[in-house]
Amino acid sequence: MKAENRSRDMRLDAIRGLLLILMAGVHVPTPVSHFLQEPFGFMSEAEGFIFLSACLAGLAYGKTYWQVGWRAMSRRVWNRAVKIYFIHLAVIVPVVLIAWLFAARLVPLANHFHDFLLNPWGSLALIPLLLHQPPLFDILPLYVIFLVATPWLLAIGRRQGWTVVLVFSALGWLAAQFNLGVHITDDPPRWLPVCWGSFNFFAWQLVWVSGLAFGETALHRPLLTGPARFRVAGISALIVLAGLVARHGFFSVNPDCYLWMDKWTLGPLRLLNFAAWVGLLLAWNPRVPAGMLAPLAPLGRHSLAVFSFHLPLVIAASTVIQEFALSPAEQTLIGLLVIAALFPWAAWLERDAHASAPATVPASLSTRRLSLRDGGRAAELSSLAPLRPLFPRVRASARIVHV
Repeated sequence: MKAENRSRDMRLDAIRGLLLILMAGVHVPTPVSHFLQEPFGFMSEAEGFIFLSACLAGLAYGKTYWQVGWRAMSRRVWNRAVKIYFIHLAVIVPVVLIAWLFAARLVPLANHFHDFLLNPWGSLALIPLLLHQPPLFDILPLYVIFLVATPWLLAIGRRQGWTVVLVFSALGWLAAQFNLGVHITDDPPRWLPVCWGSFNFFAWQLVWVSGLAFGETALHRPLLTGPARFRVAGISALIVLAGLVARHGFFSVNPDCYLWMDKWTLGPLRLLNFAAWVGLLLAWNPRVPAGMLAPLAPLGRHSLAVFSFHLPLVIAASTVIQEFALSPAEQTLIGLLVIAALFPWAAWLERDAHASAPATVPASLSTRRLSLRDGGRAAELSSLAPLRPLFPRVRASARIVHV
């Protein structure tokens, strides 16, 4: 299918919305957290969230690359990275300052921001450099770094093929499994309060690069067709089933295997379990009624704002739960309120995005106006006639499509 005929898939937004709900439920320590922790096997919401974000980035920025070139695409990507960077600062700085003020009276805050409070001035100086990342505040910096690298990844993938990019990415993941480069990430200078966050960059870049390759490739051809689709579906289904029954305790797992399921270095079995889910959904390609996707899709479409909004809510809710002797029912209620708060926030963002979207001007009318103002450019505009159907769609979606 041609790139211009491919529209945004609501299913991807709905899945991201579901993953955001699970994140919020897991991040607030309640009795419900245990049931929401890795319900799909030995994989967390982070794998799916980063992978799907990369897929949408590959679709959106790959399409821009195809239409208007590398410079325009890279400018758009880096503008997005800058936006996420400042949103990260806008969220983390007030939260750590509040923690600094109230940590002496609120033990949960002191525990959560322990590393920051050991050297608050030095940590504040490192936060804008993305070199100090308290727990829960380490995903957006990772996203910023991945986006900064995305234009070059897309360029190499287009010119040399994605196989080359994926091979080098896999080598980076393999290096993380053997703790190569640990002196860079885990042994910062003793006089600096560096806190890299929990995610091993060398391991997790494979998730982003793979998603980017999937999204960009999908612009040009189907990812899985023919007999290979049934083989991938069968093998993936067996691995997914094994992960589900093992994760939920239907048969015992050798404790040594958990070393191969480490989340932060994306252990081999964890990566296999996640890849099986990707393969299964890709081969199955379920057609879900739009009515079932509609409540979740706004969360996914505005994932950056929703994720950023949930961080202070989670910190506040966790502090209340741990500070006061609340019953399990009260803890659960607080956790559910945090999840429920995401929906009106996403609905407001959705309404605001549609309200601020510029009105679509028919391409023929736009061309006539321009030709009247500058008759000398009429021939130049007529040469763009085959691309006219693209312009209204691009204008209408430019303000509401987020990756």
